[in-house]
Amino acid sequence: MSEKMKVTWKSCASNFHKADAQKCFEEMGGTDITPEKVLKIAKDENTELHKCFEWDDSVAAEKYRLSQARQIITFLIIKPEKKEEPPIRMFQISSEKQVYQPIKVFVENKDEYKILLNRAKAELVNLRNRYKQLSELEDVFAAIDSL
Repeated sequence: MSEKMKVTWKSCASNFHKADAQKCFEEMGGTDITPEKVLKIAKDENTELHKCFEWDDSVAAEKYRLSQARQIITFLIIKPEKKEEPPIRMFQISSEKQVYQPIKVFVENKDEYKILLNRAKAELVNLRNRYKQLSELEDVFAAIDSL
C-alpha cells in the first residue's frame, strides 16, 4: 500500500483507547502478527502496546478467570436428539439484565427473541463486512442482505 493507512480502535475496544492505535500497529510490524509477538513487544514498558495490557498479575488473573467463566457459560450446548440437527447454545445474554439466560427464556419471551434475532442479524452483517473482499462468498452475502 503506497499511502499510510489510518489505524484506529473499534468503538467497542474501550480498554485500549489509552494507547494510540496507529503506534500500536506500527510497533507490531504489520505482517506475521501473533499474540505471542504482540505480548513480547508489549513487555517493554516504553512501547505503546504496553498500555494495552494489565500488568498487575492479581488483576490480570481475575480478568482471565472471568474470561474462562464466560467460556464455560457460552460453550454449554443442548445436544439434539437427532444427529442431523445442529447443537443449540444453552445460554444467551439477556438484553434486560445483561446476564446469561437459558435459551428457553428467549423462545418463551417474544421481546427477548426479537432482540436476539436482531443481534444475530447484526453479527451476520459484521461477518459480511469483515470478509467482503472474498468474492467466493458473494452468494452468502446476498443471503445476509436479504434478511
